[in-house]
Amino acid sequence: MKPEFRCAMHPARILAIILLLALSGYDLIDAAKAEDNPSKNEQTFNDPMYEAREYLNEGVKAFTDQEYDAAAQLFQKAIESYPDFPKDVPRMYLATAYMLQYVPGSTDPKSEQMGLKAIETFSDVVERSQDRGEPNVNAMLAIASLIYQLKDFEQAKEWCNRVIEIEEETAEVRENKAEAHYRIAVIIYDTVLEQTGIQGENVEYLKEDEKTKLQQDIDEGLDQLEKAIEIRPDHFDAMIFQNLLWREAAKMEEEEYIKAALIGQANETYTKAIQIKLKAEAEEAAQRKKLNWGE
Repeated sequence: MKPEFRCAMHPARILAIILLLALSGYDLIDAAKAEDNPSKNEQTFNDPMYEAREYLNEGVKAFTDQEYDAAAQLFQKAIESYPDFPKDVPRMYLATAYMLQYVPGSTDPKSEQMGLKAIETFSDVVERSQDRGEPNVNAMLAIASLIYQLKDFEQAKEWCNRVIEIEEETAEVRENKAEAHYRIAVIIYDTVLEQTGIQGENVEYLKEDEKTKLQQDIDEGLDQLEKAIEIRPDHFDAMIFQNLLWREAAKMEEEEYIKAALIGQANETYTKAIQIKLKAEAEEAAQRKKLNWGE
């Protein structure tokens, strides 16, 4: 039973929206507003970041207009104008612009090129942020997502583990750690499913050592999901994959009563996940309605 909203490692476009939400908290200064305030005009034009801000603002406009190639060129100019822009905002936007031009599975050479350029730019952000002692977890998870889409599962897991190993325990870091645990489990599920088959049709042909390894992988995936849910009790996607991994475990069992117990556990978890998802959607709709009434 696969959920209709299955999101095996958030697609690049969905992750880009997450990154944009994170970026929206940064203090981007619209240099054009300086013209409305003569007392600040001279100070603004003497600011060494002024030209970079100009390029950045133009890039953001092109970005919001979905002109990603033009936006990328403007973000690159912002970086060249002022390489040490606070929080590496231009680099984050540049990497995201590249990412939005990457289409997983596309045969267009430009698509893969954009994916690789996004990884390179996000990696630069990670390195610079670590040098400042404030690791950028959004960039790390972006890299994990892109590498996953490029089918390098082990390296994707390594990037997720880098997030998990961060010692800082802020709310943002904990949230991203939950996401990293979840993504590792998704990778495990995908690799297990490939070996067992949709209906478990390949299990009978597996050697005993292969079965043992698969069972260990399933246990690891379930452990990762438990950790994700411990951090985020409402993580319905993690529960969906608990359901899926228990079904994989059921494929490995020969005793029918054990199979039935695992399937029952999977069904129960799936139902709980759907209920949590529907509740979250209802609360979100109610909040939107409330905000609309307040306008």
